[in-house]
Amino acid sequence: MHSPTLVARPEVSFEMLDRVLEAMGWFLQSESQTPPLLPGEPELAVYVHRGTDSAIHYTFNPVLRLRVLEFSGRNAVGEWAAVRKVVPVMEAPALAALLTSSETREVLLGLLATEALRERASLERVAALRFHPEFSVSRTAERVLASLVPDGTEEAFEQLKAEKAAHPDRSVLFAHLPGEEQRRQVLRWLIHDYAASNPDIDAVLNSALVDADAEVRVTAVMAAARLQARAVLPALRTARMPTSTREGADPRDRQFYSNLRDLVAQVLSGRPLPPEGSSKRERMAPLLRALSGPADVRDDPTLLLHALTTPVDPGPRPGALPEALVEREGTYRLRRSGLEARWVPPVEHWLGTGPTLRRVTSAGYFVARVPVSRAAAAWALAASQGPVGSAGPDAEEPLPCTRTEAEQVCSALSRIEGVALRLPSSEEWEMAARGPDGRLFPWGNSMRDDGASRASPWGVEKLVASLPQWAHGGLLCGGREQPLCSSRREVASEDAVTVGALRWMVGGSPSQGAVSPREANSNS
Repeated sequence: MHSPTLVARPEVSFEMLDRVLEAMGWFLQSESQTPPLLPGEPELAVYVHRGTDSAIHYTFNPVLRLRVLEFSGRNAVGEWAAVRKVVPVMEAPALAALLTSSETREVLLGLLATEALRERASLERVAALRFHPEFSVSRTAERVLASLVPDGTEEAFEQLKAEKAAHPDRSVLFAHLPGEEQRRQVLRWLIHDYAASNPDIDAVLNSALVDADAEVRVTAVMAAARLQARAVLPALRTARMPTSTREGADPRDRQFYSNLRDLVAQVLSGRPLPPEGSSKRERMAPLLRALSGPADVRDDPTLLLHALTTPVDPGPRPGALPEALVEREGTYRLRRSGLEARWVPPVEHWLGTGPTLRRVTSAGYFVARVPVSRAAAAWALAASQGPVGSAGPDAEEPLPCTRTEAEQVCSALSRIEGVALRLPSSEEWEMAARGPDGRLFPWGNSMRDDGASRASPWGVEKLVASLPQWAHGGLLCGGREQPLCSSRREVASEDAVTVGALRWMVGGSPSQGAVSPREANSNS
């Protein structure tokens, strides 16, 4: 049994980590006495929790900026979970990005983080890196793979056997798919690709109906209805629907989800529905249509049904790249600054809410993966006057800036890259955040405590971090206070005080997405 372990994201400093841990009741018992390579960054430390016998053994690799926190004690798992909520940590998407990076240092960081976390979802990528042209990478990949496979094969096989014996009607492989978003997408592709259920699909649905993620369970209810999976009725009747704000459901959604499950059970069991023409049957009509085929989107409730049953199609790849962009192993970067971009393909997106609900086709564009950091902004303003190397990592704390300052940074980056970079319109920002399925939040359809660390369907990150983000025309989108993808607020043109973060884009249509003050206010 391995100790619960976390790997902090590279932008986390020891000072920040120490401050967070102290606020949670941990105290620094000891640290390495050898002078650290980086001032203020000890390479070994031990924390002890004041209220329990739990301990954290902290190690830091100053070359790769690898910070590992290993938990021990009777309540190690509970303490691990609590710290994970407040410290920015590496998870599967971040590891995947590092392992496919064109930078040797980032790949090595990804490999060592994978080893520390025993992240077996990355096995395929680690195996491929054994043939990397850089010897340090290939040698490290060999060692990491050897450390994961024997252990993982034996443990996983025994665990899967035990789970299958306990629940022969479930798919244990589905339950172990990495990340709830992947499990949601599997269910939605089943709805898309199959006309009716079969024993294998029934096993997947039985697993999904008891999944830890509430949205997976709700999607499984819809899948059971659309695929006429009567064999899963016992699991469906007892499936736990979201019942609290903690599970991300507001009071209206809770009742909606509960009614949805009961109606699906009624339909699959063949119990009679209210008579045709009755007022109750009329109220049920949109939901009944969604249970038998693609949702007819007319309002927010039917858009939610659409989002729960529609898989994310990645859309077409970009054709010819803008001159300012290069592609390296599937990652797009600005050629001179090295800042990373994400592709938003030319597909239809559902935008807005209530009276502003509409369908808009993206022009196809690239948008910054994360907001511009303080360091990258300072570099851009200096480098626009003459060459000063590259911008370096762009995953640091975003630059708080006024609208005018945001436009100045875009202008500086445009001069450096030789192409027009600009703020996205509010529609372009929403498409980058929402993806094509009409979800409420970048990560799905229910609130999450860790939403700030979640990426959108197009891989765009930090959309609901502490600061809202500037859009063309003086609008602020996203941020902690307005996490709904459709939320935005207008800032007066003469306002020189309000600050937000800055996210650049290239391509698209400069006129796309201009909204009136009425629409901006209605989406707030």
